[in-house]
Amino acid sequence: MNNHIKAKDLAKQLGLYLKVVTSVKAFDNYNSFFNIYDQSDEPCRRIVVLTPYGDLEEVYDENPDEAITSPKLVDGSLWLEEYPLTTNPKNISLDEVCIDENLIKSLIDSNDK
Repeated sequence: MNNHIKAKDLAKQLGLYLKVVTSVKAFDNYNSFFNIYDQSDEPCRRIVVLTPYGDLEEVYDENPDEAITSPKLVDGSLWLEEYPLTTNPKNISLDEVCIDENLIKSLIDSNDK
């Protein structure tokens, strides 16, 4: 059986932030009239992340159609869970988010090498 730890406790232990952020996917649009590429960001989903960045509000999501079925490390933050963009962040209970302790240990060990 897997040992799980609450993400909120882990964040406190490691001096990290547990946050709900909005993911965006960058789209490059070519405007032939001005002969330029415009870049616009389109919100995709909400993601619960464990991060060292206190001011993080958005993350770039290269694969918004790929479900987050297990935690993954992206640009220095650990993506834990996903929610539809229509979910109000106030309705996401960070107290309920748990992480497998073995996964955390393996991530820490791989970063120490």
